[in-house]
Amino acid sequence: MWFPPLGSHVQPAPRRVPEHWIPDYRQPLTLDVVVGAQADRFPATSLARFFDQPYRLSAQTDRMGARLDGPALTVMGERLISEGISLGAIQVTTDGQPIILLNDRQTIGGYPKLGAVTPRSLDALAQRPPGTELRFRAISLHDAQLRERAFLQFFTR
Repeated sequence: MWFPPLGSHVQPAPRRVPEHWIPDYRQPLTLDVVVGAQADRFPATSLARFFDQPYRLSAQTDRMGARLDGPALTVMGERLISEGISLGAIQVTTDGQPIILLNDRQTIGGYPKLGAVTPRSLDALAQRPPGTELRFRAISLHDAQLRERAFLQFFTR
């Protein structure tokens, strides 16, 4: 690794953070969701409700999961066998309320998962207090990867 000689003054090139990466905490939050393989366990009416209706971040939110209060979702089919759970997964419990799984989540679970919140949306969610209004927007995996790549390229150069 190269270090400048002592006494020299190396100034980093000035950069500005693009407006779209500066959060406005006064606005309701829209989270990007990559719909997952178990989305077929939710009737079309439940999926439409999830993406069309607002939810609120519950006071029961902790480092394991962001619990949401809002329209209950219906799940079809039999109970699932426990499987690994990723950061940002959106599990729907028996009461129909979604939970977005966070850093200290359990490692396995058997509730159906609607999809996963993208890393940038998780960053925004972690900065919001209980009571914040949330909405969800479906995004393709490809678009989510492009956005993540642009973010990482900007902040790692």
